Amino acid sequence: MFSMTKKTKITTIILPCACLVVIAGYLVIGNPAVFLNNHKLEKSVKSINSDTVKLNDIVPFDWDTVYTFEPYSSKESIEEVIGFKSADIKENNINEGLVHLLFVKDKKVVASILGYSTDLGYRIDFPSEVTFAENAQFNVTFADDITTLTYTK
Repeated sequence: MFSMTKKTKITTIILPCACLVVIAGYLVIGNPAVFLNNHKLEKSVKSINSDTVKLNDIVPFDWDTVYTFEPYSSKESIEEVIGFKSADIKENNINEGLVHLLFVKDKKVVASILGYSTDLGYRIDFPSEVTFAENAQFNVTFADDITTLTYTK
C-alpha cells in the first residue's frame, strides 16, 4: 500500500496534470458536448440515403431551434437573434460560402457548425431559423461528396 505521503504526492502531481489536460482539450475542441453533437450530426447527415428527410428524424440530439446566419455575422448580432450569450457561438467573419448552423436547446448552444461544405461533407439550407415543432422537411441531393439538405416546408 501507498503511504499517506505517497498518496499526497501522487494527488498533487496527477490532479493538476489532469486539470491541465482538460483545460487544453477545452481550448482545442471547445465545449466537449457541442463537439460531440457536431460529430453526431455530421455522421447522421452523411448516412442519409433517401430523397427527403425530416430534420427531427436526423438530428441525433435534443434541440428547440436551429439558426443559420449570413456571412460576416458578428457574435453580438448572433446573440441578439438567439436571445442569450454563449462562449459556444462562433462568428462568421472569414468568408462567404460557409455553413453556419447553431442548434439551441433551452437557451443553451448544443451544436455549433461553422465550415465549408467541402470540408464538412454536408450543408443544410433553410431560411434564418427552423424549430423542432415545425418538423421541417428537406429535399436531399448528393453531389461531389456533399450531402445537401434544402428546406421545403
